[in-house]
Amino acid sequence: MEFGIFQGASVGPRPWEEAEPRRIRHDVEMGVAADRAGFDAFWAPEHHCLEEYSHNSASHLSCLAVGMLTERIRLITGIFNLCPPINHPVRVAEQIATIDILTNGRVELGTGRGSGSTEVNTFGINNDQTREMWEEAIRAIPKMWTQDLFSWEGKYFSVPERCILPKPVQKPHPPLWVTASNPGTVKLAAEMGLGVAMFSFSDPQALAPLIETYKDTIEKAEPVGEFVNNKIMAIAPAMCLADSDEAIAIFKAQPSGVTAHFSVYFDTIPDFAKRLEGEPRPMSQTRIRELIKKAQQDKDLRGPFAKGKVSREFLHQNGLCVGNPDEVAATAKRFSDIGLDQLVLIPVVGWHTPHEKSLESIRILGEKVLPQFR
Repeated sequence: MEFGIFQGASVGPRPWEEAEPRRIRHDVEMGVAADRAGFDAFWAPEHHCLEEYSHNSASHLSCLAVGMLTERIRLITGIFNLCPPINHPVRVAEQIATIDILTNGRVELGTGRGSGSTEVNTFGINNDQTREMWEEAIRAIPKMWTQDLFSWEGKYFSVPERCILPKPVQKPHPPLWVTASNPGTVKLAAEMGLGVAMFSFSDPQALAPLIETYKDTIEKAEPVGEFVNNKIMAIAPAMCLADSDEAIAIFKAQPSGVTAHFSVYFDTIPDFAKRLEGEPRPMSQTRIRELIKKAQQDKDLRGPFAKGKVSREFLHQNGLCVGNPDEVAATAKRFSDIGLDQLVLIPVVGWHTPHEKSLESIRILGEKVLPQFR
């Protein structure tokens, strides 16, 4: 099983004057530290207008920043939004190829269609348009990389005959991924020969049916690119220190305010969509703030993370890689045992995680945990 590091760019409550640039710079530093520690991949998100939750709007630029300071680690956009009004497919192809050249063939294109209406309405589109937009773009981009002369007449974008430049150094082209979290999308991704990124925080065993669906289906893939990227990954928070009690204390000390943000921003998830079905779109940022504040008062609100009294058993059962190296390795093994190809760890377990502890955790993971899976 491979290991990655995920840069989240979570900033937390205002003031942001110092916190925002510090967070984005620190995330790049953690990518460099992950390379030094022997991690396989660095993942960066693309989000738009998601206050406090994530302030990184340029996944590919974060990958480039880490790539220019490293020589080995793979750089994966997670996710590059392929909806043409947000990122025109020609620009995506050009930018990824440029990064591929500058990093000597280490970039991979992780794709998606946005976390919800807060993001996509910013660019004048609706949630129900994004799947078709994404599928049209993901089928076109590999052709831009491999064909001398490319042209396209589609529903959402058109390109006259052009030579799209530059071309990537990876041949035939960089690997392709898509974010997926339900059986239908996982199956579709496998049919298209795409790697799957599961942004799910849960008991690893709950992911086993999705992995089985993916592995069974991808054997019969008709890839949208020139090859099949047969990989499926999941994500997990991580704080690995020599002192297990210290790691758990850092995890427990972080505010759990992300649940309210998640419930408003990720309104394509059925439960959250139902809560917001009476809200006219697009919502103003003022209204979004009001809804988040209201959600923070809902004690029964369910978010992406498991709820319960934090104990070593709780962490292990819910796939939270927190503790000493032996404990973290035992939890990581649960992901390996269900056939996961890559486990991507979040070394910042809250808005106020001390940066030096995140770096220490990355170093210890590289020294004590990763070698057990090589």
